[in-house]
Amino acid sequence: MFFSENNYLALDMVVTVDIMQVLLGLLALAGIVFVVFLIVLLAKLSKTMGQISRLVEELDGPVTKTVDQLPELITKVDKTMADVNVLTESISQSVPEVLNDVETITGTVSSGVEAVGGAAETITENVTDFFKSSRDFASTAGTAAQIIGQIVGLITAFVPSSKKKKSSRRRRK
Repeated sequence: MFFSENNYLALDMVVTVDIMQVLLGLLALAGIVFVVFLIVLLAKLSKTMGQISRLVEELDGPVTKTVDQLPELITKVDKTMADVNVLTESISQSVPEVLNDVETITGTVSSGVEAVGGAAETITENVTDFFKSSRDFASTAGTAAQIIGQIVGLITAFVPSSKKKKSSRRRRK
């Protein structure tokens, strides 16, 4: 401290800070923050591990039961696959035969349908021709029937009517 003439006390202070000490202080502060972060992280991790442990204990029984059933299940699947293999082989042999039979039946049915269609067409044409010609014939036949009827009427008018004959019935005993 220095005294001046006016009796004032003036303090001049010089503070020197070593950069190394500042860096060490910042490093210590970062270490403290990191330690707090690790403590929080470990607490959460511990809680999660407890939940996982309970979950594993709950699933232990069903998983063990399922694992114990796997050999039996594999045996059943093997038997099923063998049956499927036999069915597949049987189908691969019988399907071509069935397809050939279906093709034959389809051809036969097609021929039958064509034959029935042709027959129906022929019958239709014949019936049409018959009725067409019968109209012409009917008018001619009608005229002829009228003429015959008039002739019979004239004959009956001039010929005396004969007595009706009684028919006798024979009785069987």
